[in-house]
Amino acid sequence: MANIPQTSGSSSYNLYAEETTFGTAVTPNLHFGLDTNIDINIKNNFKSNRGFKGSTNGGRDVSKFTAGKAEVDLSVDFDFNDEAILEYVLGDLTTATYSGTDFPKSITIAKSIDNVTTDRDNIFAGCVINSCSIKGAEGEPITCSLGIKAAKSDYDGTLTSNTALASTAPYTFSESTFELPAASAINNIINDFEITIENNWTMHHGTSRTATAATPGERSYRIRLSTKYVDDDLLNKALGGTGIAADTPTQNATFKIVLTRPDNATLTFNFVLAPIDSYNLKAALNEPISESIDIIASSLTVVKA
Repeated sequence: MANIPQTSGSSSYNLYAEETTFGTAVTPNLHFGLDTNIDINIKNNFKSNRGFKGSTNGGRDVSKFTAGKAEVDLSVDFDFNDEAILEYVLGDLTTATYSGTDFPKSITIAKSIDNVTTDRDNIFAGCVINSCSIKGAEGEPITCSLGIKAAKSDYDGTLTSNTALASTAPYTFSESTFELPAASAINNIINDFEITIENNWTMHHGTSRTATAATPGERSYRIRLSTKYVDDDLLNKALGGTGIAADTPTQNATFKIVLTRPDNATLTFNFVLAPIDSYNLKAALNEPISESIDIIASSLTVVKA
């Protein structure tokens, strides 16, 4: 029987595993979470070569194409039920804490499609997580989106063996707590949040079309909160007092978010030095007044319990 169009999820799966050496593929055996989407983009970056007109071609038309750097980008979205991927966003897990003290390691990713006649396995080696976005909103599970750069992309007709999903449920927005600074609960009613972590990796190609090494750049942390207005605390912190501070607005020593799973496991995000970078108030007729803020931070550790 010939191949037929396949449905994502029921006929395909994504797996990853930590690499020992950057760009040397290993056998993936872990799920990111409860995956909902993967997007793969491969660019050959061809250059158009033109020259003065010859007897057969040239001038305005292309004479030859030259392939440039091979760039491979992936994005993966999933319901956040397994925090293990944070090791490749932040750095090594020490006891129960993920922190930015180490460079995150690279991973190999398999995108496997189980078709009727011809199976397809895309193997991506030398993968580094360039960005991570963790989101939560009223009545919803916590979700995670990863932006990934890969050094290599290889095709295989033999599927990587699938493995069991983690048995844990996703973290949920309900029961979450938000403190600015830590131990001082935000009084506004929080409707949703988003944590964004950027690693700013640079892929090094040298004389190869594929990347042969990768270097992480500056790391940045940004948190967005959307709330319903209750008191003046967020505005005062954004201003630095009762008016715009002449020198420096409030630089909160800490900011803490605690996420909870239905099994009561928790994941605590401890941000250090967390000023409010931007503030917005919206008041529309006959609707609750809302406030939203963007917080930046100097560092982050994540503790699981």
